This record gives sequence, structure tokens and C-alpha cells, in this order.
Amino acid sequence: MSIETLTVFPMIHSITIDKENDLVTEITQDINDAAGIKANLLEAVATVKMYQKIDFYPLAPPTFLEDVMGNFAQMGMSKHLTISDNTYHDIFGYPGCTRVWELPLLLRDQVEAALVGYEVNYDTETWDILDVTPLED
Repeated sequence: MSIETLTVFPMIHSITIDKENDLVTEITQDINDAAGIKANLLEAVATVKMYQKIDFYPLAPPTFLEDVMGNFAQMGMSKHLTISDNTYHDIFGYPGCTRVWELPLLLRDQVEAALVGYEVNYDTETWDILDVTPLED
């Protein structure tokens, strides 16, 4: 058994901005607690294993980082990856922007600073999720 530790940041669901004061007043991430992170990862692992069982990966076996984290988990492995996500977000108070990276740098920095992250310990051989803990600020 080999245990690895990842740092993850759930994807962003919505952001509220006070445009007049250039201030991010609220940020909501897709997953809000350690139990949700673990459940999402377990679901992603199960999906990859199901695809593997039906020979969806004929050329190379799936990997935890690429296939579980890269394709199915609803989180990024860094704040930068999370704010660079290309999916649409609900951004209130800043019309015309639907993705974090479209916001001015001052607001992007505030969003990045507000992200809540978690440390995930997992077994590299079985992909068992052993422990999920919130990052300390």
C-alpha cells in the first residue's frame, strides 16, 4: 500500500460581486465539505473502474490523476486550475462574465484567495480514499 496526498479545490458554482467597490462578496463552490469531497471522489473512482471493466481503456490502463481527477472529479488540483475552469459560472453583479477568468485580475485574485481546499489521502494501488481534511488557512 502506497499512500499519496493531493490538494484539491472544488469547482466554483457561483460568485457574487459588488462591482462598484471591486469586491467579491460571496463565492460558492460545488462541494462544501470533506464528506462531499470523499463522495465525489468515490463516485469518480467507481466510474473509471466501470469504464475499465468494459474495456474503455484499451491502450493503457487508467490512472488516478489523469482519469479520476482529470475527467470525473468536480475539483481541480490547484487554485489556478479551479479558476481556469472553462465551464459556465453564475456570476452575479458583473454582467457579461460567465467564467472566472473573464473577470478583471483584481476580482480573479479575490476569488482565488477565497477558494476552500482539502487534502486527500488515497491509496495509489487500490484508489481507496482514506482521508479528506480541510486545508488550514
